[in-house]
Formats: sequence, structure tokens, C-alpha cells
Amino acid sequence: MSKFSVAMKRFGGFMKRNAFYFLIVLCIASVATVIALAVTRNNGLPDGGATVSPNPDTPVINPDGDTKKPDVDPEPVDEKLKFFMPCNDGTVSKNFSDTALVWNPTLKQYSAHLALDFTSEDQNVFCSADGTIKEIGYNNLDGNYVVISHKDGYTTRYLSLAEPCTLKKGASVKQGQLLGKMSTTQGSESQDGAHLHFEVLKDDVLINPTELLITSEK
Repeated sequence: MSKFSVAMKRFGGFMKRNAFYFLIVLCIASVATVIALAVTRNNGLPDGGATVSPNPDTPVINPDGDTKKPDVDPEPVDEKLKFFMPCNDGTVSKNFSDTALVWNPTLKQYSAHLALDFTSEDQNVFCSADGTIKEIGYNNLDGNYVVISHKDGYTTRYLSLAEPCTLKKGASVKQGQLLGKMSTTQGSESQDGAHLHFEVLKDDVLINPTELLITSEK
């Protein structure tokens, strides 16, 4: 028998006696290989392979190669409040004046006039802007009046109405909604004839209505 045959016979006997241990080593090596592959794959993603949501400000690459930012809902735009003329085809019979004194024929004296007085053919009085009824009442100086609060700290006052307003305090009103008719019930200006005495306040301070009014038919 050759030396090679003897060596192979001895190697075969060695393998038979130690086959169990070889199988254990082979299993351990296989498990180690699987673990190594899993670790290598997970290292390619942050947080152990967790899915990452795109940053809203990060451009998105489209299949055609173009880039654009993800669609984001725009911020709601708060539309600026608009004030319209409180009467149809109205004529300003007395302007706002906070510096020069204006003659008041009813009181027979000069005084500031912190409002606009309107006259019109149909004498209808309309709400100038969307708002909420703040006050309805009557007194000798103002006559029948309506006070409406608006957003952004604005308030409008409608004086010298013919009859008490039929709306209720706290009611919502829309621009162009009828409030009443012009008259001479304003005791402090009764000699001026039937008219609307229209005031605008910003944060409880009287301002010139002409700075806000937009001319438009109701």
C-alpha cells in the first residue's frame, strides 16, 4: 500500500471520529455570516434601517431628473377688512374735521366734527363691513343709533336713524345689510336735515372714515 493511500485512510478515520465537531463549527460559521450580512446592510440606514421621512425643505428628485420642493399647504391669508359706503349714491354733507372747527347750526357754535355726514335720495343706511352688533339704543344727542364691532379693532357707529334697529345685540351682520333710514333724530345736528352721522373707531379712537371707505354700490 502506498504512502498516499495510508494517509487518506488515516484522514478518513479522523473525519469519522470528529464529524460531530465539524458540523458544530460549520453551523457557528453560517450563523456568524448571516449576522455579519445583516449588520452591514443596516449600517447603510440611520436608526437601524428605519424609514426616514423627507424634509419638507429638501428638493425631491423626479424620475425625469428635475428637482422640486415637496408640495406644502400655503399659509392661510387673512384678508384685509374692507369698509364700503354706508348708503347708496350718498353725498357727504359734512366732512370729518379734527383740527379746524366746523359751524354747528343746531348748537349755534363751532366744534370739531369727528364723523362723516351723508345724505342720499332713498335715505337707506347699510352696514359698512361684516361685523357684530355691539350696541343699539337712543339718546337725545345721537338719536337712534347702532354700533357694530369689526375685526382688527375697528368699530362703526351709525347715528340719526329714523327708527330703532330691529336687529339684536350680538347678531352677526354682513356688509350691505340694511340697518335703517336717515332722519333728524340726532339732537346735536337736527338742523342739518335728515342725514346719517357715520363714525369709525380704531382701538376706541375716532379716525377719519375717508381713510378706509371704498366706493361701491350695495
